[in-house]
Amino acid sequence: MKKLLFVMLAVLCGSIAGTAQINRLDIDDNFHELDSEELTLRFFNALDGLPIPDARVAIDSIGAFVTDREGALHFPIPEEDGFYRVEFAHADYIRSVFQIEVMAGTLFFNRFSVSPALPVGSVRVVLDWSEEPADIDAHLIKQGHYHVAYHHKRVSEDGVARLDRDDRDGYGPETITIKQIDRTSDYLYFLQDYSNRNNRDSHRLSESRATVKVFGNRNELLQVIQVPQFQSGTYWPVFRISNGRIVLLNASLTNAAPEL
Repeated sequence: MKKLLFVMLAVLCGSIAGTAQINRLDIDDNFHELDSEELTLRFFNALDGLPIPDARVAIDSIGAFVTDREGALHFPIPEEDGFYRVEFAHADYIRSVFQIEVMAGTLFFNRFSVSPALPVGSVRVVLDWSEEPADIDAHLIKQGHYHVAYHHKRVSEDGVARLDRDDRDGYGPETITIKQIDRTSDYLYFLQDYSNRNNRDSHRLSESRATVKVFGNRNELLQVIQVPQFQSGTYWPVFRISNGRIVLLNASLTNAAPEL
């Protein structure tokens, strides 16, 4: 009976959202959890959204795993809810250490996009989220110089900053890369819930489980930032870069486009 309900729900979601491939993965994960009492964690390439196979992943107090051809691994449901440290390693990608949250025997979020290796001095910002809203836009402003986003310029005039990947059907990744940070300038990175841009009372962005990851320095995962919950608003000011340093804004959601 539970399987039938999952199938009916997934077919409905797929017809509405038009994300059949992603929904197929969701169905597979739900079935696997029911059949085996295991949870699924998935890894994707931040530049093209493709799965990352053959990665080595260690989850503290749970075990060590290798991702399959769909970038997935399965692990036993922990006896206790809470946060678990995860270490991702692959020769072609930046080593990433982060936390997953298990609540009531389920994962709060099970998708993680990882950046391929970067030249020294580059910064890459990667956004993942859940199925809804379909279209969340990432914006990067360099004060007095450029504004990189899908609805502005996908590549800055000097070619230094680029929107590598735009996603308009949910999940992400949506990725922006800066080849070289100008330490004499200020930058601002923020998100807009483009799908609900005309609804000032929308909670969709807050409910999206949006997660921003910043890769840089000497090929490190520098920050993992999660969207504030239980708020209305279609914009989220995430961080600034000033004097070459990332400054988290810890800002509430708003309906006004952030400015430097």
